[in-house]
Amino acid sequence: MSEQPPDDDKQDTTFAQAAASAAAAMFGVQSSKNRDKDFKAKSPAKFIFMGMVMVMVFITCVLFAVRCSMQQAGVAH
Repeated sequence: MSEQPPDDDKQDTTFAQAAASAAAAMFGVQSSKNRDKDFKAKSPAKFIFMGMVMVMVFITCVLFAVRCSMQQAGVAH
């Protein structure tokens, strides 16, 4: 078996960096430089977690906006 040497250029990202990256990717404004840096990260776990959090926040905001709109229209109880 051949083991690959550890990749020293891989960096660990913080949750704040992962959140900023997920938000930029969600809106489609992430630069290719930042995307390349993200793919060189040690683990994708933070990006996956922050992506799921961003999607849940987005869905919650949409549901809140719809509920408020329905209430203003007099449809909601």
